Amino acid sequence: MTRKLTPIAFALLLGAGPALADVEIDGSFEGGVSANDMGSQNQMRSDYEAIIGLAGSDALDGGGTLRWRLEQSASNFGPGRDDAARFGGREAWIGYDSDLGLVRAGKMKSPLYEMLDGRYRDTGARFLISEYGLGQAQRPGSSVRYDSPGFGGLSFSALYNLEDQGDNDHYGFDLAARYAQAGLFVDGAYQERNNADGRDDLSVGNAARFDSRNWFASAGYNFANGLGVNGGYKSMAYTPAGGRKAEQDLWFAQGSYNSGKHGTYLTYMQLGDLADRADSGAQAVAARYNYSLSKQSLAYVEGRYVWNDANAGYGPTNDTTDYLGAPGKDTSRVMAGLKTHF
Repeated sequence: MTRKLTPIAFALLLGAGPALADVEIDGSFEGGVSANDMGSQNQMRSDYEAIIGLAGSDALDGGGTLRWRLEQSASNFGPGRDDAARFGGREAWIGYDSDLGLVRAGKMKSPLYEMLDGRYRDTGARFLISEYGLGQAQRPGSSVRYDSPGFGGLSFSALYNLEDQGDNDHYGFDLAARYAQAGLFVDGAYQERNNADGRDDLSVGNAARFDSRNWFASAGYNFANGLGVNGGYKSMAYTPAGGRKAEQDLWFAQGSYNSGKHGTYLTYMQLGDLADRADSGAQAVAARYNYSLSKQSLAYVEGRYVWNDANAGYGPTNDTTDYLGAPGKDTSRVMAGLKTHF
């Protein structure tokens, strides 16, 4: 849901002179209380995440539309929260939209991350399916992206990452395609990063430089009676500069039921061993119940449990590196919360 700001309201918001065009404001606020077993320590936490975005558009004289967006967030959990709290730190892009698709440049979600997070974010399973990924770029800070229009239910996206272009060995890109028809959907994406700067990437241990390859494929069907089934596979691989290549895969399956104000999700996830470390995988289950309070707001109860293998330490929160025990200890989370969109 979006709210339009008049030119005067937008000027007052920014403390500037008169604005020249209407601007839309949107976002979400999620918060709740959780009880977490982090491996060797139990925690009670009050978690929150607020996202606010400003977006504008201008119908051009020669046809097509100029679009832009600035987005930031405030959160007390998860990697990268300080950077995203800056105005435009989460997204900041400008682009041209026409019958041929949308082309934009700046900082934005990678197609691979956007596809997974958009589908699994409010199901309790995001912490492994979308948030965890070896060397996975979630929001490249300097990119060019193209999104196609729909062709009979089929659409595709491509992104090229322009960060670190002073290094001739660096490149990064995403390719994604999706198909949706009636209750059926099929999604797939591939991401590659070469000689990427990983000093702010917790998923790979803040490696100075690394290569990574991430891809996934998923499919599902939502029946007319509210039942839904889907599943997928995600492959992750990275090689730190001067180090050994590490590979890991993730299988997942999810069942859902939505009826009126009620939505339930049950997800099973199996994280394989790292290729260079035996017994370093995990199994996890997530269950979530959503109750719609209005068109914009919902209440939810969520539970997660992670069975860590002998040499694994994955946490139950959205940041799976948030783990306090010795390897091999199981972790869990129970949370109740509210979420609203505006």
